[in-house]
Amino acid sequence: MHVKLDFWRSHRLEYSVLKRTSELPQNMKRPELDYIFHPRSTAVVGTLPDSLNKFKLGNQFIRMLLEYGYKDPLYPVGEGEGDVCGIKIYQSISEIPGPVDYVISAVQSKYVLQLVEECGRKGVRVMHFFTSGFSEIEDKSGQELQEQMVGIARRYGIRVIGPNCMGIYCPESGLAFGMNFSKKPGSVGYLAQSGGQCIIGVREANRRGIDFSKVISYGNACDINECDLLEYLTDDPATHVITAYIEGTNQGPRLLKALRRAADTKPVIVFKCADTGGGSQAAVSHTSAIAGSSLTWDALLRQTGAIRVYNVQEMFDVVTVLQRCPEITGLRALVVGHGGGSCVQASDDCCRAGLTMPLLPPEFRQALWNIYKFDAGNIFKNPLDINPYWGVDKAREALTAVGSWDGVDLILLHSTPEQDPFVPREFQFKLHTDALVGWGEVASKPVVMAMNVNTAPGDDGLPEKSFQRLLDADFAAFPTVVRAATALVRAYNYYRRRRGGRRDSV
Repeated sequence: MHVKLDFWRSHRLEYSVLKRTSELPQNMKRPELDYIFHPRSTAVVGTLPDSLNKFKLGNQFIRMLLEYGYKDPLYPVGEGEGDVCGIKIYQSISEIPGPVDYVISAVQSKYVLQLVEECGRKGVRVMHFFTSGFSEIEDKSGQELQEQMVGIARRYGIRVIGPNCMGIYCPESGLAFGMNFSKKPGSVGYLAQSGGQCIIGVREANRRGIDFSKVISYGNACDINECDLLEYLTDDPATHVITAYIEGTNQGPRLLKALRRAADTKPVIVFKCADTGGGSQAAVSHTSAIAGSSLTWDALLRQTGAIRVYNVQEMFDVVTVLQRCPEITGLRALVVGHGGGSCVQASDDCCRAGLTMPLLPPEFRQALWNIYKFDAGNIFKNPLDINPYWGVDKAREALTAVGSWDGVDLILLHSTPEQDPFVPREFQFKLHTDALVGWGEVASKPVVMAMNVNTAPGDDGLPEKSFQRLLDADFAAFPTVVRAATALVRAYNYYRRRRGGRRDSV
């Protein structure tokens, strides 16, 4: 028992490198573009007095920045005399008495050229354009307007985020663009061409106990693009895992180089969207991206060593394994749960994902039989069907009995509350969660957990509370077996490439 617990203590210390935030050494130069995530003052253009319209988008940006603890000077700019959240509205950027580093534009596109010119004269360093109506629209006037806007910005040395994007979320500096995001700094960087996918990704990650160092929704990428951001996050000491949602690129060779250097430095997980005919057409209308074929992107990602995934949920499934498990050295799995049908389904899901399930040797099956005295209602082969209703302590003893088996590389624990028609719902969730935590504490190998919930959450919040308990106990937890198994396979392939110095498989 103590040996197994010591194993977990040591692996959590070892892999805390992926979880903690990093202090920048005094003698280390901050990477290029770091200033865009740490503005010394911010203005939001496109506000109205709260007394007229407190829900105007510009006002909402001010409100979010205050909510997330932005401490530096903050200036609403817009029409009308009054205030936003108690802060005086200025009629123009030039009226602001102090310097302005960062400007968020929430005005109509027809006012953009005038705004950029004014910001240039003010000495603004970076502008985020929530504003849309540029190259993403079919009318060529949008492309022309974007080119004019970029031309003025470059003349003044202003870096541009967007247009048509959500901008920056950086918990450390108090920048945010979504309500109820975590305020805790983390070690995952996330760049996303789509604002919606960016928000979905942050919420999915936060629900899984994953926090961010830097997040940026970059939209049309008229200036700062995916290559700039990958290069920055590669050099950022606070970022230990890079995640990316990319619809397309205009700089293929540079992106190849940036991805290769990033993946040589830290894990890089890429959700490449728009790799079908319909998706490619949608991407052009969405962010004016050049999507490219799926085969081209497959080849690019294989060459670089990045991990390819196919949705945002899968992206953060892989992060969960990287952050909460020791290195995955093989795909031989011991699958443990309760319920004959649930165990059969879990076995199918694991094998389809690419895990293998060796048969439990006779001596270990005998050890389990000695604990339970009979195998009626249990499966002692692999999967193991262990009934927690016969006692959580006995279930822990059962897993301890097979813990010395060297025929597997990892353990996948699964639970399906609500499958017993004679036990109150609350007790089922408590017992199943107790069993998962108890099993996990005695596991002598990398362990992941899947809690399958087959009904609507309801008003009691039991599924969410149970899942949170697994996260609070620092386990890698998943909502389904198939997602857990798929993430394990992707993480194993990443570690295998790192060990062998290969980039030829994703």
